[in-house]
Amino acid sequence: MRILTLISKFPWPLTDGAVIRDFNLLREAARRHDVSLLCFLFTPTDREHFDALRPYCSKIVGIDLVRPKWRKLANAAQSLVTADPFIIREYWRTEMARALENFVDEERIDVVHSHFLHMSQYVGHKRNAAFVHDAHNLEHILWQRMGRTTTNPFKKAFIRSQYGKLVRLQQDVARASEKCVVLSDEDRAEYQRICPEADVTTVPNGADVEYWTPGDTNGAAEPSSILYFGNLSWPPQADAAIYFHDKILPLVRQRVPGVKFYIAGQNPPETVKALAGDGVIVTGFVPDMREYMARASVVVMPLRAGAGTKHRVFQAMCMRKPVVCTAVAAEGIALTNGETALLADEPETFANATVSLLQDTALRQRLGERGRQLVLDRYDWRAIYERLEEAFQEAVRKRK
Repeated sequence: MRILTLISKFPWPLTDGAVIRDFNLLREAARRHDVSLLCFLFTPTDREHFDALRPYCSKIVGIDLVRPKWRKLANAAQSLVTADPFIIREYWRTEMARALENFVDEERIDVVHSHFLHMSQYVGHKRNAAFVHDAHNLEHILWQRMGRTTTNPFKKAFIRSQYGKLVRLQQDVARASEKCVVLSDEDRAEYQRICPEADVTTVPNGADVEYWTPGDTNGAAEPSSILYFGNLSWPPQADAAIYFHDKILPLVRQRVPGVKFYIAGQNPPETVKALAGDGVIVTGFVPDMREYMARASVVVMPLRAGAGTKHRVFQAMCMRKPVVCTAVAAEGIALTNGETALLADEPETFANATVSLLQDTALRQRLGERGRQLVLDRYDWRAIYERLEEAFQEAVRKRK
């Protein structure tokens, strides 16, 4: 089978959740099929990373995506007076539509595997190929949650204006695609609620269980240390760091005065950088997150917004780290409270869960062991890909 992966960002280096999924599913598909890549390039230097994917791709084509601030503002303004959601205008380029058509015709592509709604807007240019829309997030849910957490009244109003437009676009894409893929059964039910005729399959996120393996230093965790890590340029992840610092950490310190809180990840905004000091360490980009993970006593995932399943939860559990999650962070993952993780949403209960782990070595070890076993049993990328392979095969059969 000849597969074209269509994505908005070159999937290397693996610095955020989207590219982690993009890369791992592409790599698994390349074990069986002829895979090519068509994507936008955020910077010209992205071409320097092409060699990282050449072992898996027979052909790579990148199109430069220039998004100056004035264009973003213009797209946002136009979105207020048209039926198109903001994210569509941000990623529509005539060059990409032509490139997709040419790719399918010249390379005789059987399946286009498109990641995210803003790239699946190109479904009308699939030519004779089957089209699989990999949603990653259900965008209307994601924007709805961001609207709940923002305090800026202008941002809140703009976010509300996008909800109906995103629902309609997700309906249109589902009807034009042979298959839709989501990350959880909850997302599958919601997609079929807004579009009953959608053919939706669940293909969850996972972890590279060989890479995220506890090393010899895993037992030498720094006492009373908490780690939160993620792509901090993504507003919901920055919000989680600030929320834990402002609402939860003071409650933890009442019972564990010497606790240290590490915030690790690329591109922290100024609002996150400002948290540094008084036992709070903001690292910025970390070349190998496993080193910080090994030193942490507890990993926290206090997300309040976002959608889909969270790679960071899998990675932490795979490293045998005890995790405290909100419902948003745990969404779509088969976690059992008190067995494979601790689940809490309110600041008080989240702080209590964090303190219980900091003070109980046996509990940390038990959750760490059971969490890793859960990932090995259910969330290894190699096993997850089997579900996507079935979706590809069904899409081709439907197209014929």
